[in-house]
Amino acid sequence: MSFYKELIPFVEYLHSIRKLKNYLSFDMVFPTKWSLPKSLVEEGQIVGFESENQNLKGISFVSSIDDSEVSKNVLKIAKIIKLNKEKELKERLFKETVEQLKNTFEKTDLDKLKNLNFYFEEEDETPELNVDLDDNDNDLDYEQDEQESIDTELVGK
Repeated sequence: MSFYKELIPFVEYLHSIRKLKNYLSFDMVFPTKWSLPKSLVEEGQIVGFESENQNLKGISFVSSIDDSEVSKNVLKIAKIIKLNKEKELKERLFKETVEQLKNTFEKTDLDKLKNLNFYFEEEDETPELNVDLDDNDNDLDYEQDEQESIDTELVGK
């Protein structure tokens, strides 16, 4: 596989890649509201840095120059991007669904609203919002991210 194909999922967030003696540093810039789950990031493997854009935070992911260590680091970065993008999509979907529910409550008789139920099938990974009003079914895939996140500190100030 080419270096280009390896980097393409990260290009939007990639600030630089540096060699530091026997270490490789992937310097990434993420939106400040993004979180870094503790389960993915070990202390000492990341270092914060100042980003030129105040809406972005800089994080360097450091590993020894070793095939498996670099692969692990790249996988961690990919998971962080995926988790945060998914969280953003879920938040957007949640807001849209809340707006739809507000409209439904404004336009629907109270007796019908009393029959409003939410059903989630356990075997289906994408929960469905079943509303017995006007035969409208809306998808709802919002769950609270219970993973702890860690804040990065800027070094060298």
